[in-house]
Amino acid sequence: MSNEPSSLGATVSNTNPARFPGPEPLTGRHVKLERLTQNHFPDLWENLGLHVDLWVCWPEGPFSTTSEFDEALNKILQMSDDLVVYAVLPLSGPSKGRAAALAFALSEDRDTNRVAELGLFFGPHLQRTRASTEVAYLVCDLLFDLNHRRLQWKTNSLNVQSRKAAERYGFVYEGTFRQHQINKGRNRDTAWYSIIDSEWPTCKKAFEKWLEDGNFDKQQQQRSRLEEIRESIK
Repeated sequence: MSNEPSSLGATVSNTNPARFPGPEPLTGRHVKLERLTQNHFPDLWENLGLHVDLWVCWPEGPFSTTSEFDEALNKILQMSDDLVVYAVLPLSGPSKGRAAALAFALSEDRDTNRVAELGLFFGPHLQRTRASTEVAYLVCDLLFDLNHRRLQWKTNSLNVQSRKAAERYGFVYEGTFRQHQINKGRNRDTAWYSIIDSEWPTCKKAFEKWLEDGNFDKQQQQRSRLEEIRESIK
């Protein structure tokens, strides 16, 4: 008969800490992710800063001038030693070779609980594209490869587009923190999602199958949805 209290969870056999992402870029077939520098700021102003509607759910913005925008990006760069910010450069299309989005990998709990967090901020040229899905795949795959056991996604509960994206990528809804924050003088309830390490192999395989050329017709319309592919291989 076991002497362990029945209220305890399963033993965690992998006790190695998670690792922090290195400085090298992440390169896929459709995008390249580089560590954000001030050299990316002008392109990001054009692809993100000028689009007022993109900033509704963000704690800062929109911005009236490039100097305000640059100041906000510099603050992000200085925010935490545990945060990696990537500039996303499409490898084709109207923004080819220019920063058109941001991707965030927060790994502040890697030594003990091995928890990371993903954040994505796409400009109009990348929204609803193969490239944007590849961005999510590349960062998720990196963080699980670095031994994280949980990857979080947090969003304003009223941000329907963000919530649909999380569910499409395979994140599981866990609940809502009510009155979690005050953003721009307004209440924010925060919806929490996660993918855990035991779920990632299925999610990864689904991403890879969805991204295959054979999943798209001549008009580059998807043949099977990412969610359908994931369900078929569970």
